[in-house]
Amino acid sequence: MYIKIILVALVFAFSAYGSESQLEQDLKYYRALTLAVRKLGEFKIPLPDGSDTYFTYELDQADPIYAAPKFSNLVIDSKNPSQFYRTFYDRIFLKDGSKIAIGDDYLPLTCIFIKGQDNRYSGNVSPLFPKIILNIYLVANDYSCTGPINPGWPDNGGKQETWDTYLNYTVKDPTIMLPVDPEFRYRWNEFKAVLIK
Repeated sequence: MYIKIILVALVFAFSAYGSESQLEQDLKYYRALTLAVRKLGEFKIPLPDGSDTYFTYELDQADPIYAAPKFSNLVIDSKNPSQFYRTFYDRIFLKDGSKIAIGDDYLPLTCIFIKGQDNRYSGNVSPLFPKIILNIYLVANDYSCTGPINPGWPDNGGKQETWDTYLNYTVKDPTIMLPVDPEFRYRWNEFKAVLIK
């Protein structure tokens, strides 16, 4: 009796998964990439005088802002709509205690913003062409996570961007989530950074 129930449950699970569209599977994959963002990082900023400034981050993810990642497709050739580049976006809040530490200064990290590009449907099969590219922002001091563009700009007279402090880096190999080309904006000042670990 129990074996029959288990078999029926397995058949139902496989048929439910099999009925999922490719897009639904992709959206789950994009969300999984968001959840796989590194929880810790240490970087240095080489300064012109030859000295280095070090900073770290640590984060703990909370609830996603979107029920599923947002996306749009750019069709390359209208005669072949099955080939396209897809851009996707995801945002997730961070729990209290998530922070960037630079010297004795601690800034609360409040959300992750991801702009990704899925190149798997583009038709480009070169091993040098990344299948997935993630542009990741770890944002401080934006508790609503409405940036980077000020939604009331220019009518409200504020700055065009709302994020004064964030760490931005790119991931070209999501199997290892290695940050490359890190940039650190600290109170509107921007610095190239180097990953330490």
